[in-house]
Amino acid sequence: MTHTLLHQVLVSDLVVPIGIAETPEQASRTGAGARLADTTWLRSDLMVFTRGQDSGDPASIEGAPLLAVEITSDASREVDLGAKKDLYERYGVPSYWVVDLKGDEPEMQVFELSDDGRYAEEARVTWGRTCTLTRPFPIELAPDQIFDRLPRPPANRRGTHVPAHAHRTGPDLPHCEEPILIDSFGRWPTGAEKVELWDGCPVFYGAWDERDVAIAERAYPGRVVRLDQPPGEPGTLTVLPGPGVPADDA
Repeated sequence: MTHTLLHQVLVSDLVVPIGIAETPEQASRTGAGARLADTTWLRSDLMVFTRGQDSGDPASIEGAPLLAVEITSDASREVDLGAKKDLYERYGVPSYWVVDLKGDEPEMQVFELSDDGRYAEEARVTWGRTCTLTRPFPIELAPDQIFDRLPRPPANRRGTHVPAHAHRTGPDLPHCEEPILIDSFGRWPTGAEKVELWDGCPVFYGAWDERDVAIAERAYPGRVVRLDQPPGEPGTLTVLPGPGVPADDA
């Protein structure tokens, strides 16, 4: 079973218990993004939000959701528990759940904002255990009951490449020293596991190598393309503002 199909199974297993638990004023959505600022768009595997945050676009909501849920993969685990968690914290997402499939039995980590605005680990729920939460709604988390359809984990996927034509380049993008805004970054690469915008910097999840860096450098002239792990390993590729004008503008 591919990672994509396994991911879909895990997300769908969460949809029903969360849908039952949410209040009439709340709604949930899978695979949507939250517009947290003009330069930051984070895509959650599943989110819960107030109905007033519905932007009318099924792919996006306005502002911080009440709950963001991420299903980790080899490419996203470090980010989901590190930099992305920090972004959710910074933008005031009250509850953040991470479902981590390290082996055959996933565990769930629950983080909630404390009074000082920082995340505290409320619970770590392993296979065979349960935990009762009250935010953003009363719910009992039991991984062995929620993920009772769990298949065998997939083999590691490598060599995912971003086609050059999948990017928006040239005059549609701002100057290379300026952050990229959501409204000017409307075409996503088809080869990425997930794509987000962090403080004006595109972030692509997958297994990238030097060829992908070269493609991204052509797609985003004048910007710095950074591999966040050794070439060919699962992780992220980040496009940062550049130090000067693109070569074509010099």
